[in-house]
Formats: sequence, C-alpha cells, structure tokens
Amino acid sequence: MSKRDQRRPRRGQSLVEFALVLPVMLVLLLAVVDAGRAIMAYNEVSQSARDIARIASVSCLDTTPHCSDSSGPIQSAITTQQGLIPGTPAFSVQCLAPSSDATGECSPGNYVQVTVGTTFTLITPGVAALFGPVDVS
Repeated sequence: MSKRDQRRPRRGQSLVEFALVLPVMLVLLLAVVDAGRAIMAYNEVSQSARDIARIASVSCLDTTPHCSDSSGPIQSAITTQQGLIPGTPAFSVQCLAPSSDATGECSPGNYVQVTVGTTFTLITPGVAALFGPVDVS
C-alpha cells in the first residue's frame, strides 16, 4: 500500500470521532449557558428583594397610614421589579416585631422581610426533561 492509501481511513476516522463527540460537547456548552442564566436569575431575584426591602424600610415605616404590598411605595417598587425578573415572579412583604417576631402592620422599629420567587426554565434538552422548571427565590 502506498502512503496515499493509508491516509484515507484516518480522514474518515476523524469524522466519526467528531460526530461522536459533538453532541456531548453541545450538551456541556448548553449546561454552562444554563448555569450562567440560573445565576443571573438568582442575582436579579436577590437584588429585587433588597430594593423592595430598602423602599419598605426607608419610606413606609415613618408614614401614616403604613404601607402594605398592595398600596403605596411598596406596591410601586413591586411593579417596577416585576419587569426586571424573568418569568412570573411572586412577592411577599411582611413586617416583623423585633421582640416577638409577630407579623402585622408595619410600624417604626419593625423588621421588613421580603420574599421574591420565580420559575426558571432550563434550555438544555436532557436536563430540562429531567428537572423541569427550577424555582429561584
């Protein structure tokens, strides 16, 4: 056999190896992209909770009547944050008395507890089928 005849099978071998490795590499690439998107969604949810807690503690506790998550500055902050978070976010704002941890109407000296959650959909085909939508809060 000449050298020319010996090289031909190797070209086909490289193509077959590439065809076997390509799907695995694509799944790994999409998994890395999904991880980045999940971290971004978590950061957006965390920042929204911080922004709403800041609005609640700065502008609501000194006003009369006290605000709630259905009116006043807290509601406008929630409306603003809804456009920034992917999916359909859910918001919960509670005021806690520092001595008893009882929830109720917000008044000066209370702690503000804000919970924000949303559903995150994965784009990696196999992982999305296994785990489905992921809750981020």
